[in-house]
Amino acid sequence: MLGAAARPGRLEGRAALVTGAGGSIGRGIARCLAEEGASLALADISPEDADTCREELEAAGAKAVALPLDVTDADDCEATVARSREELGGLDILVNNAGVIGGPDFKLGLPLSDITSEDWDAAYEVNVKGVFHLCRAALPGMQEAKWGRIVNISSRAGRQGTEAIAHYSASKAAVINFTQALAREAARDGITANAVCPGLIWSPLWRKLAPLYGEKIPHLKGMTPREVFDYFVGLTPLGREQTPEDIGRVAAFLASEDACTITGQAILVDSGAVMG
Repeated sequence: MLGAAARPGRLEGRAALVTGAGGSIGRGIARCLAEEGASLALADISPEDADTCREELEAAGAKAVALPLDVTDADDCEATVARSREELGGLDILVNNAGVIGGPDFKLGLPLSDITSEDWDAAYEVNVKGVFHLCRAALPGMQEAKWGRIVNISSRAGRQGTEAIAHYSASKAAVINFTQALAREAARDGITANAVCPGLIWSPLWRKLAPLYGEKIPHLKGMTPREVFDYFVGLTPLGREQTPEDIGRVAAFLASEDACTITGQAILVDSGAVMG
């Protein structure tokens, strides 16, 4: 049985596609949608990771299917949306969560002068064009149904440029701008589109970033990666790190009828680190 949600069943009868479902944030989002009653298509570039998420949700009583997906391939995105509709009997909710920090050889901590065009392109292809491909594929069905919810996962870095990952920050800012443009266009058909901007999550990215900050900032030298991460968490007004479920609960709310008058927003989930 899935864990108790604040208001169980807000998404009962709804079908959702979550990309990047094999990662930590993707799994958190999928769990929260399932707790609210949604059936799930779990897409990831790693079929094994998507299937692991499916097994977890099915063991908890949810309906879920796992699908391989390369978001940089427009045809694959079209096919995945079509298969999601076929497997789930429709598609009401799209959560674009798949994302990368750069190309496969990207090294964190590089100054702007050392970030390559390949890293810029890799971030843009996945983080921006991937969102575009899937929204374009899912939109006609939502327009026909006169109902739909699109939630695009951006980042705090999309609201406030972050040192050493300028290309990533730019791609996540583009997600926000695209989401707002989509929200205006889709509103007349009963569709909302919003972005969620996660803050500090103890993720594989932060496990790599923390040692770099530890080397670069004098008063952090000698700290463990986790201690460096906790230092930055302590600088936020609430002093609390985020969890994948924190992001998932916001996504589930935005996907529900409770959020029917919220669209075109970029909602920060970052303990108040960025305001305004």
